[in-house]
Amino acid sequence: MTTHLLSAVSVAALIAMTACVAPERIEEESSADINVCADPTHEGACDYLGFDGLQSAVDAAPPGAVISMQSGSYAPGSYRDVPFQDLAVRGALVIDGKDLTLRASPGAVLQGRKEFPVSAIVVRDSDVTISGLAISDFFYGEPEDDIYDGHGIFTIDSQVSLQGVRISGIEKMAVTGREAGHVSASELIIENSHLGIWLEETAHFQMKNSRIVGSESAGVAAYGDATARVVESLIDSNQDDGLYTENRAQIATMRSAILNNSPFGARAADESTIVVCESEISGNEDDTGVEGEGVVLIDAVEECQF
Repeated sequence: MTTHLLSAVSVAALIAMTACVAPERIEEESSADINVCADPTHEGACDYLGFDGLQSAVDAAPPGAVISMQSGSYAPGSYRDVPFQDLAVRGALVIDGKDLTLRASPGAVLQGRKEFPVSAIVVRDSDVTISGLAISDFFYGEPEDDIYDGHGIFTIDSQVSLQGVRISGIEKMAVTGREAGHVSASELIIENSHLGIWLEETAHFQMKNSRIVGSESAGVAAYGDATARVVESLIDSNQDDGLYTENRAQIATMRSAILNNSPFGARAADESTIVVCESEISGNEDDTGVEGEGVVLIDAVEECQF
């Protein structure tokens, strides 16, 4: 196995940097258009109250609105089924055909529970920014049925920006990109979930200064013609490959660390490609693996020009 040292950021510095990311930190912006409080006793202090109030705020939001979630736990007690292909995505919070920002104050958490199997957020045909939010403990009901529950953020044909979002304890996929959507993430933390990033069709995902740690399956998995770019991030201790591609999908990494994954740090199947540039790939059960005509390239000059 070959080790490639980070050219710009040492592994120790990268781990320290990502470990101390404050997911609740958000950029300074003007006052929100709509305020939501988690605690129903705060009547009068906010425009909407509780999780149902959060959904009502989304539904009422005009184009470009900013929804400010105040601190507290938002626990869903209702859901909407969003049709998708021959299935349905069961979403606690559904953002459909909207252009808005969901800005969470420190301590604002979407908190799932075992007895209420849903996906946390479903975004369809929308342009959405989500900042500072924590999403924790969402579960599925049946492992194999026609309902997609147990996901974190499930995006369909949408433009989504995640800033300082932290996701943990998700029983299926933490972040999903489907159809022709584009998901970008900075300071994203995904921990102890089933799978980190799941991409299909022609979805594109890019993340920077983020980490995906301790997934039961892959850290980043791309299928179909999906693409992903991973920059200055940590992919660590995932149990079904750090990076995985299938079909014609492509993943490229730059100045990142791919550490302690099994069975492979990076594995490409079918006609897919993974490019690892100026990164450390070490401590994995095997650093690279290929199936069919899959290709894993390490520091290939032409392919690393991105």
